[in-house]
Amino acid sequence: MDWIADLAARIEGATLKDEASRAAVASDFGRIVERKPAVVVRPASARDVAEVVKFAACNSLRVTARGAGHSQSGQSLSDQIALDMRSLDQILDLDERNCTVRCQAGITWRNLLEKLLPLGLSPPVLTNNLDVTVGGTLSTAGVGVASWRYGAQADHCLELEAVTGEGKILRSSPSSHRDLFDALRAGLGQFGVITEVHLELRRHQPRVCTFYLLYDDLQALLGDLKALIEEARFDYLESWCVPLPQGMKKIGGERQPFAQWFFPLHATVEFSGGALPDASEKLHGLNFYKYVHTEESSIAEFFTRLDPLFAFWKRSGFWDYAHPWMECILPWEAASFYIPQVLQNFPPQALAGGHILLWPARGSASSVSLFARPEGEAVMGFGILPAVPKALLGEALPRLERASEAALGLGAKRYLSGWFTFNADQWKAHYGDKWTALVNLKRKYDPKTIFNPALMNR
Repeated sequence: MDWIADLAARIEGATLKDEASRAAVASDFGRIVERKPAVVVRPASARDVAEVVKFAACNSLRVTARGAGHSQSGQSLSDQIALDMRSLDQILDLDERNCTVRCQAGITWRNLLEKLLPLGLSPPVLTNNLDVTVGGTLSTAGVGVASWRYGAQADHCLELEAVTGEGKILRSSPSSHRDLFDALRAGLGQFGVITEVHLELRRHQPRVCTFYLLYDDLQALLGDLKALIEEARFDYLESWCVPLPQGMKKIGGERQPFAQWFFPLHATVEFSGGALPDASEKLHGLNFYKYVHTEESSIAEFFTRLDPLFAFWKRSGFWDYAHPWMECILPWEAASFYIPQVLQNFPPQALAGGHILLWPARGSASSVSLFARPEGEAVMGFGILPAVPKALLGEALPRLERASEAALGLGAKRYLSGWFTFNADQWKAHYGDKWTALVNLKRKYDPKTIFNPALMNR
């Protein structure tokens, strides 16, 4: 392809068209959608990104920015130009006094955190998987076990540098190009390629204490979680649904595996060291079934607590399975009805190498415009995160689709890093009264529709 040579001559970074380089970015963590690009570009600068975008716009080519490729519906895939943003991975300025950092968008949260921890600093919200890129998670919002209080990672952006669909390098913030700033955060890469990020940080305590609690009653858990987010008794809240297989029962006329469900809750508080926080005070009035364990660790150990689990999934092969994750944000009042209905007939063996997450949050915790969520004082995040052999996708995907449709019918919103198959009407419903403005922003900042048109335009 002559155009690849022409493109290579315009930039300082690498243009890779060999089979191995293209195959390496032809799939994402979802392992469901595949698109092999014609060329992989590893930009050396924002200027390189701008040159690629201008070249694509002039030649009717499509461009998709890719970080760690942790998407599940092909959001980070391209059949023409794949921008591998991991080549832009530098910390540009670290202001310890004002608790801010400026970095390139291709750096991973893990690498950023390694520089921040010795200073007693960290981002207010971290994803469970630290090996995803800053720009990638900001493009989907970015949630974690501190989101109940601090909202999304995208809430803590002070400024973003990005390349628009016309190849312009623009800096946006709450006071400059505000419409672009709002479009880039949780915008799925539809309005520009984020190249640089200015982030707010926080000072943390050096130690954490985690109380391991077990619930056998979802209603009791929901009541306690509501109280805990109102009282701000803990710094981090992490809960999920765990099946205890009970054998086989008739479901729809066929005998199928079923389970009794339990609900662990890890409630974590930071402290300076010395004596542990008083358990009787921290757990007063909570209605758990069993107080299982107390764990003390450094803050660094806490941030990397899931690394051994991910390592196990990789050793056991689950990491290479398909990951059609169905994540939604429920109205709080719908959670007590919806979650038992989903779990009631959910086959426990379907969660091998995965889990079902619960993440409560204050309704006002996030102000990111495109991070769609229900209104209310509190909301409940619910995520079915399985690892599925490809041979079983035909069975798993319809089940997950039904769970998604049921959630949407109750007023939930989908979290868009996962598996979804929205048609035009569903996109409009997802964004509601923001849809018209969103279409106008797309026309303004990507007039030739070169950024991943397979998403909102499919």
